[in-house]
Amino acid sequence: MDKSLTSATYIRNISYGLRRQLSDYLDPQDMWKDVIVSIRKPSGELRYSQHHVRRFEGLVAQGKSPTVELLNDWGTTNCTVGDLVDILKSNRLLAAASVLLPAETQQVSSAETYSDLPTRPLGERESQPPPTSSTLQTQVLLGNSDTGHTGGDFSSFLYSELERITGNFDDRSTSKGGARLGEGGFGTVYKGFLNNIPVAVKKLNPVRGDVFSLRFFFSFHRLKHENLVDMIGFSCDEQHLCIVYAFMANGSLLDRLACLDGSPPLSWRQRCLIAEGTARGLEYLHSNHHVHRDVKSANILLDENFVAKISDFGLTRASATRTSTTMMTERIVGTRAYMAPEALRGEITPKSDVFSFGVVLLEILSGLPPADENKEPQFLMEMRYDIDDEDEELTLEEFVDKKMKDWELSQVESIYCLASNCLHDRKNRRPIIKQVLSEVHSVVKNTDL
Repeated sequence: MDKSLTSATYIRNISYGLRRQLSDYLDPQDMWKDVIVSIRKPSGELRYSQHHVRRFEGLVAQGKSPTVELLNDWGTTNCTVGDLVDILKSNRLLAAASVLLPAETQQVSSAETYSDLPTRPLGERESQPPPTSSTLQTQVLLGNSDTGHTGGDFSSFLYSELERITGNFDDRSTSKGGARLGEGGFGTVYKGFLNNIPVAVKKLNPVRGDVFSLRFFFSFHRLKHENLVDMIGFSCDEQHLCIVYAFMANGSLLDRLACLDGSPPLSWRQRCLIAEGTARGLEYLHSNHHVHRDVKSANILLDENFVAKISDFGLTRASATRTSTTMMTERIVGTRAYMAPEALRGEITPKSDVFSFGVVLLEILSGLPPADENKEPQFLMEMRYDIDDEDEELTLEEFVDKKMKDWELSQVESIYCLASNCLHDRKNRRPIIKQVLSEVHSVVKNTDL
């Protein structure tokens, strides 16, 4: 936020950087349309007609941000930041409003801000019978009677209640009697119990967490899929923002491949089904114009039936063009052992997720971690060069996880070939995620036979 910005500042004087920040919140799901239809002339008439709306929609195909272009156009009048913030607040676009005037946005009462998200002590929630799946788990926690619904509603929780159900965010690991499940780039995850049902509570880091939570809730929360982790609710009444997720009983794919805590090795069929579920989740994200940007085995969680659920959407970006074209960013993010060459240059494209998924496929085949500083090469993705080089001793059969007994060479070869295609240095040579899903599904069908 620009500290010199006030309600009286003319919109034409907003910096380009702030306009781009606003576009991060308003471009996804066409939220800018809520703004444009609320702008009025001094006479009270609507400033923009449907013809104008269609013209701004046309800018998307040109790779331009409709939010930025709208502000450029509206800024030719004497409209102010206060005018814009009032419109954003009236449309419940508080994340965007906080970019401009955070103090004023915080004055909005929780009842006004989240009128459809009841805040009450967790103990007052109606008890429900135990669920049989993570989807039903979310319905039970929300009191949702529609069994075909996968958690489209959210609840806001009191921070003090989340403290209580996590043992005051007990930092001891769960194996030592604490509540800590793990830690990611945006915060620490704790286990808690709501109506005797386990949940995962992510306590977000104060600085990065603000950006993450606002962007996530107001942009990403509309996306629901069997292979995405279900979000139950959140808390924002204290310094630390928290997000409550459905608990994943079998942890991460990374931990299960490493047989952490003595867990049994995943079978070949289980691994193929996990790969298929992950590809399905990514295909859903990409078809809804989102790039995950941090696909890795640690972010692939497994429910009680080992169904794959993609998690950790803190770096997810919605495509400004709502197509599969490339965006650019000055902020390089992600995990180095999974990052495509173009991602290291700041490009944001669905093909980067495909590249990262190729590394995950190598992990599934080998059971090896994505990087090992004590080995040469350090990165798992580079081992394929030795496998493909006839002069090297490493073969595909030797590369396959020795803990896995039920694999067949032809199926392993298919997955390895797919992984290699996903890992092509040139993004245009990689398959799109829909093709990847089709290939993995074919292998799954062969395991059925």
